[in-house]
Amino acid sequence: MIEKRPNGKYRVRVYSGGRYVASRTFRRLVDARGWEREQQDALAAGDWVKPDAKQLSLDEWLEVWSGTRRSKLQSQKREDQLIRTHISPEFGRRPISGLAPSEISKWAMAVASNMSPSTARQALGVVRRAYDLAVRDGIVRRNPATGIKLPRSRPNEPKPLTHSEVWRLVSELPSEQDRALVLVLAYCGLRWGEAIAVTPERVRPDGIRVVQSIPANSLGLPEEVKTWANRTVPVPATVRERLEVVLRSRLPGQFIFHNSDGKALWYRNWRTRVFDPAVGRSGLDITVHNLRDTAASLAIAAGASVVAVARLLGHENGATTLRHYAGLFPSDLDKVATALDRHARRVAKRDHD
Repeated sequence: MIEKRPNGKYRVRVYSGGRYVASRTFRRLVDARGWEREQQDALAAGDWVKPDAKQLSLDEWLEVWSGTRRSKLQSQKREDQLIRTHISPEFGRRPISGLAPSEISKWAMAVASNMSPSTARQALGVVRRAYDLAVRDGIVRRNPATGIKLPRSRPNEPKPLTHSEVWRLVSELPSEQDRALVLVLAYCGLRWGEAIAVTPERVRPDGIRVVQSIPANSLGLPEEVKTWANRTVPVPATVRERLEVVLRSRLPGQFIFHNSDGKALWYRNWRTRVFDPAVGRSGLDITVHNLRDTAASLAIAAGASVVAVARLLGHENGATTLRHYAGLFPSDLDKVATALDRHARRVAKRDHD
């Protein structure tokens, strides 16, 4: 509908299904009619977007999208970091309606090459989810981040230690707390964030109860672990003995593994100050995460099943465990071949006698 205003200009009001959706004012009637026709054609074709939203920047829209999230605080912090580090510097000031799939694909591939496929996949996921909401709100016609393929993430090759290597490393550590921490990581399979969040009341007769974790780059505040990571991890007696030494000086609710101020250990500081020097003195070449590989490897060598290792490590399912540690499980293919041959020979002999 077009109406002439007292100032001589022409105002166009656009309706969809009897509901007012947009308006714009023009000096000339011919321009007003042309714009009205464009909006009506777009509505009929299902391609209509809000005219005022076309110049909305991606940064502005990401602020809107951020307010709709229902994910856990840890996930939101990771998404915010991806926005600050990878998304805003590249596209933040661009109009949300002006990004092409080819641009987003090129950017995502660059992030995968310079950082990692995992980082690129997470950053692309943020862009895709933000655009999904923009499509539902009628701000853009389609999601330019849909259908973009990225290289698959290749899990790092496990680098587990043997029993003797674990204890050689332990002998090079400076304090009882450090020694107990490494033993818990190497024999119980806790993630770093899970280990430093453990308090005395979580150490029970049947093992360490894992219910919280302290995310990297956080303020040292624990958060609830994911459902499948909530578990009780058995503690070998030799490890429990070293852990009990540390527990004697800990109060209820206090982190077992903490800094001098009682706060949770800071990963980078502990690794630089304590772990890496001890690794060097012991003649090893590992990271802290390889202690988790060690827990998986030693459990498998002791006869643990895929399901048991998945429970130990807090994996969602056995498929995740096999994806990371399939090469550590014995194949037993020789035994299978021998058994098949035995049955085949028995049946062949019976049928031909």
